Amino acid sequence: MMKAQRWATSRWSGYLVFLVVLLVTTLSALKASNPVAERLLTRSIGNQGAEVIAQVDQVMASVVRTLTAIDRSGHAACSAADLSLLRSELMRSKFTKDLGRLEGNDLACTTMLGVLPEPFVPKQRSIPFDGGLQLFWKAGLLLDPSTLGVVVRAKRSSLLIDLDAFGVPTSPGLNYVISLRDEPTPLVIGLDRHGLPGYIEAARVAGFEQGKRFCSARVPLCATVVQARPAEEHANRQAAWLLGSAGILLGSALGGLALLLHRRRTALSAQIRRALANGGFTVRYQPIMRLGEPPEIVSAEALIRWPDGPAPPDVFIAEAERCGVIGAITAFVLDTVLEDMRGLFEKLPDFRVAINISTPELLDGSLAATLQRLWPEGLGRHHVGFELTERSTAELQDILPQLERLRGQGHPIYIDDFGTGYSSLAQLQHLPVDYIKVDRSLLPGSARQRASLIPEILAIARRLEVGLVFEGLETREQAQLLEGVGQTIFAQGWYFGHPETPDKLQERLKPGTRRCE
Repeated sequence: MMKAQRWATSRWSGYLVFLVVLLVTTLSALKASNPVAERLLTRSIGNQGAEVIAQVDQVMASVVRTLTAIDRSGHAACSAADLSLLRSELMRSKFTKDLGRLEGNDLACTTMLGVLPEPFVPKQRSIPFDGGLQLFWKAGLLLDPSTLGVVVRAKRSSLLIDLDAFGVPTSPGLNYVISLRDEPTPLVIGLDRHGLPGYIEAARVAGFEQGKRFCSARVPLCATVVQARPAEEHANRQAAWLLGSAGILLGSALGGLALLLHRRRTALSAQIRRALANGGFTVRYQPIMRLGEPPEIVSAEALIRWPDGPAPPDVFIAEAERCGVIGAITAFVLDTVLEDMRGLFEKLPDFRVAINISTPELLDGSLAATLQRLWPEGLGRHHVGFELTERSTAELQDILPQLERLRGQGHPIYIDDFGTGYSSLAQLQHLPVDYIKVDRSLLPGSARQRASLIPEILAIARRLEVGLVFEGLETREQAQLLEGVGQTIFAQGWYFGHPETPDKLQERLKPGTRRCE
């Protein structure tokens, strides 16, 4: 914790040096540039609001077209032909996360869950719009009632909107939230701490009350554009450049030089590069079990660690992606796995190790080059699988050819953290996936707590014809709950073992010791 704090402090101190030098040399220009900066900021806010409303109108127009099409169906509600029609429309609609069929006012079936055991009766008041449609602003989802979504209903059908559909690029320092036009909305659609769309409390949105509101003329939704200090600073920098270019050039040169010297000594990216060059990273292996009586180790996940580093894995991996060295990180992990596990792979032909990868190294071809350079002749590709975190539909479509190539070579493909992203069931059906790793947030803490989620997750796996790996198991009760589901389940977590050295893992894999009592 203290190391991470020191890293954050050193990073911000570098920015402070830059800002002080820049401020001294440009102060006079900034005084004269305020009116220009205000006009630039006003125009930027207006453009941002117009873009958001245009996207809202496009999404809702697509929703209306989809509902109109499936309302015309002549099939019996929730019949096999009707569900086939709903799934076909789901795959054609890029803004839709799920479709359902109504019987009266009750939801009888959905594309994701099939025919419901009991019809679902909405408890929330709807908002009428567009000649007979109903909008439910924050409806609890059937799979996880604590997760909220936007639902639109027609006469015979219901549609769950993918919140990712409301995303548009933002200008520096600007943000926006989407709310109802004519009713108070304590919860608004905005970006969460991970930069993904979701419901957030309006009271916690900085500058919400002072934001500029833009409303759609077609649907009862509005966008409020809010600005943070970086937006004003961006406009001031633009105006100051027009009125005081000489001062800015001098300040940027001096400040940039000071920041460069500081970063060379203290920047996290530089420390990552030094650690790669000097052997500062290690790899640990967390066992993955096939559940049964008793559970048995069948594979492992390779996890990079920085024993003397200033930041935890989630921080330095994100920085490695940002500064373009994630390919070198993956190359190190792959090289280490092949060195640590080559002998084990030869003894256990079915054993595999999963390695985490990121989108940039798939898009730029660095992963393919690393595999070509490091993969030993004669070793089966099935011994190493690749894990990719669930992302947006657009991003996964971009890397689809690379995933198909990896799988064609024999590498198993995992979708990690399933249940936390925004890819739809229709899109996952077209991905070359062998295993889904279920996020720990969907794992029940006890048999009474959210146990009803397990059958739905199992049904999704059967429909996609993929294996299931449950992450984050910490108790015997969780393991017992999963052991009784009637199909093969894999799991990992502290209950079965922390990430460990290759020697300790291989010790556990010796004949007669692969099982966990």
